[in-house]
Amino acid sequence: MRGRARRLDAKLIDEFRRRLLEARTSLLRTVAATDEEMAGLEAPGPGDSTDRAAAASMASLVSRLAGQDKRELDEIADALHRLISGAYGTCESCRAPIALPRLRAVPAARFCLTCQEAEEVVP
Repeated sequence: MRGRARRLDAKLIDEFRRRLLEARTSLLRTVAATDEEMAGLEAPGPGDSTDRAAAASMASLVSRLAGQDKRELDEIADALHRLISGAYGTCESCRAPIALPRLRAVPAARFCLTCQEAEEVVP
């Protein structure tokens, strides 16, 4: 199966979208000053002023995140983009499908286990 992309079905896409959004919410909750601030981020609302307010709240929270948390938030955002584009679950290095147990353990995973281990090897 090396090098062949795997198409995720709708059930798996929903599962991973939910996992990624939950991880993002958890990270944001660690720095949200108030429940009101968090509710403002989660509340869907039409209109430009609402979008700008949500973006401003998000920017404020992100500025309070520590470096590692910011990287995790970026990884989650990238994973959500891959999910939308259809590239989610494919190793960015070897293009093989990432094993479902790995994706369930690390929903923002960009590499299969073999390539991740190679990435982490210190020369």
